[in-house]
Amino acid sequence: MITVPFHHDLVVVQGFLRFSRAVALLVCAVALVVLAGWWWDRPLLVTIWPGQAAMTANAAIGFVLSGSSLLLSQNPAPWWSGFGRWLSLAVLAIGAVTLLEYLWMMDPGIDHLFAGPPAWWSGRWPGRMTEPVAVGFVLLGGLGALPLVRRWLYLREGLAIGLLVISMSGLASYGIALVGKSGMPFGRMPIHTSLLMLLATLGWLCVTPTLGLTRVATADTLGGALARRLLLPALLLPAVFAFVFELLQSWLGLSETLAFVLLALFSGGAVAGLVWWVANLFDELERQHRKSILLRNDADTDILTGLANRRALDEALASLLRGQREHDAMFSLLMLDLDRFKSFNDDFGHLVGDQVLRITGQLLRAALRPSDMAARYGGEEFVLLLPDTDLHGASEVAARLLDAFRGFAWPQRTVTVSIGVAQAAAGETTEDLIRRADTALYDAKHAGRDQAVAAIALPQAVRAETFPHAITGP
Repeated sequence: MITVPFHHDLVVVQGFLRFSRAVALLVCAVALVVLAGWWWDRPLLVTIWPGQAAMTANAAIGFVLSGSSLLLSQNPAPWWSGFGRWLSLAVLAIGAVTLLEYLWMMDPGIDHLFAGPPAWWSGRWPGRMTEPVAVGFVLLGGLGALPLVRRWLYLREGLAIGLLVISMSGLASYGIALVGKSGMPFGRMPIHTSLLMLLATLGWLCVTPTLGLTRVATADTLGGALARRLLLPALLLPAVFAFVFELLQSWLGLSETLAFVLLALFSGGAVAGLVWWVANLFDELERQHRKSILLRNDADTDILTGLANRRALDEALASLLRGQREHDAMFSLLMLDLDRFKSFNDDFGHLVGDQVLRITGQLLRAALRPSDMAARYGGEEFVLLLPDTDLHGASEVAARLLDAFRGFAWPQRTVTVSIGVAQAAAGETTEDLIRRADTALYDAKHAGRDQAVAAIALPQAVRAETFPHAITGP
């Protein structure tokens, strides 16, 4: 069974790492702004806009620690990455202590973290984060504390999936919370807390772009391109749908039935938009694929005859010789030359001569198997490579070609061909094989043209020998 290697797009991998660093900086910056708002009692800094839920100070501290840990995780020095894991353990501890407060009605003072002078004067404390946020910090801290190695991959991905569920539930519930239905635990999550938790999770996933959930997204395949473009919109759609439903029902005063119908239409339009986007992506990738094939064909193909060019021939011949050395695979080579082609050009012109070369390409392709290769060697010379073919089989191919050229209805006068046949010998170089075939071709020309001569390698010398003297027509 052949295993195809998994390749990653290095540009995309670097982009994922840059995204992870940018997320870490953004999370730290937003959390520091929230802390400044709590210290100096600036409500606008701790909420998205007035009247909305505020991010608690201990949650902001957790985000500062998590963002710093995310930055340090990409530092090549083991000491710094180890210190980053300790910061993530502190994030886990903040979430765990808050959960203990809820479970056992404890008050260890974590709700009063980062209370500035205004809070001490007024008694307005930063407050306690909600239960889902506390669970999220436990998962986020565990995600950052685990080593970035394959052994812990499945556990890290499980924690990341849990974080995605919490953050996406918070975003989806925010639409309900906006219209006053704030009894749900997830609906009480501040929207910037949900967004930062989502970004921090994605940042931690992008730290290891070639492993786990991000492995497919960085692949240099169509699946990788689709994943990069569709995964994030697919994650955000539930939150958008929930917000639109509540907007239609409560803000616009529509009945639940009508709001549901309109939401269904909106959902169908969103799915249709994604399908259209995917279709455009497929179309663009298919065009690029076809263009790359054309460019490669142009690089490996002789424009006039449509056969392989000298570059493609050299690569194929080197591959066959390597296969012979490593696996003892035999193959044969035919070298062909159109007889008296110079005089043909002189008599009928180069345009007619080009037509003869094109017809030659068609005759050679028609006589070969799919595994064989016909190449234009230069001018009116051509080379055929016949894998898994010995000298006897190559001679039969040469005989068919002689008959094909003799029997074709040429536009001006009959065009014949001379052929040199050689089977590759063990340990032979490309130059030696070409030289033997060329010598056999010269002998065919010298013997009167319109025939094939086989070159046989002897133990001590290489001589040309016909089989039995030359392959000639009837």
